[in-house]
Amino acid sequence: MKVGLVVHAGRHASWEVAAEAARTLAELDIEVVVTVGGEPSGNTFPSDLAHHAEVVEPSAFASGIELAISLGGDGTFLRAAHLCRDAGVAVLGVNLGRLGFLAEVERHDLGPVLRAVAAGEYRIEERDTLTMEVHDADGEHLATDWALNEVAVEKTVRQRLLLLDVYFDGTFFARVPADALLLATATGSTAYALSAGGPIVSPQVAATLVVPVAPHSLFDRTVVAGPEEVVRVELLDGQASGLASCDGRDPVALEPGATVTVVGGGRPVLLARVGLIDFPTLVRRKFGLR
Repeated sequence: MKVGLVVHAGRHASWEVAAEAARTLAELDIEVVVTVGGEPSGNTFPSDLAHHAEVVEPSAFASGIELAISLGGDGTFLRAAHLCRDAGVAVLGVNLGRLGFLAEVERHDLGPVLRAVAAGEYRIEERDTLTMEVHDADGEHLATDWALNEVAVEKTVRQRLLLLDVYFDGTFFARVPADALLLATATGSTAYALSAGGPIVSPQVAATLVVPVAPHSLFDRTVVAGPEEVVRVELLDGQASGLASCDGRDPVALEPGATVTVVGGGRPVLLARVGLIDFPTLVRRKFGLR
């Protein structure tokens, strides 16, 4: 068996846990590779980690591994997911951050979880993704990308709003003046969309959430669309530029007149899970509900 580790490069604790994980997996006769996920590996890896794991560039990370383990927070999990989705490799998240809805395994469970991985005692869930297409005012294609959590259309000038026209399957819905507009999956409902006032949605629900951020309108509700519905967002003329990004990655500049088109049903991300914790229990624990 071959397992890959994706490490949050900015936290010393992540390196310590990664070294521990690599050592434990090696003792279980599992081959280990490691990368920092989306960033060049260079010479940043501690010697004790490199002793038990092969350091690889992100582009080669998913090749030949059966499972990826992210060590950080949900951001690290997302980087791992973007490295692994197209290779069909599942990702198991170990939470070394704060909330951690995607990276749901806690640090104190690491040893038992690694032994379960070695024994093949984990299950795979599919999580829906969104596909984004961006075109300029002349219809020229600018970018294609995908998101596990959300597509964000955001302003670039602090003192200005974005003025956006929103369409569902080609039918005009509303003109939205706001700081941003989020198009989120159910998985992403507990991320950026939640902080903007969106609902918590079970990941078993296939849906696209359209969530305005700080809207300057009496209508400030989230709209829930079906995954097959095409949501088109148009940046109106006569205003400042904006940005579109998927899971906070590789933002695309939007000039007035640009369109962002989003639809669900893309290739899913495979999420590996150990244990039987369900979504309501996860939400209750993360928010300290009683």
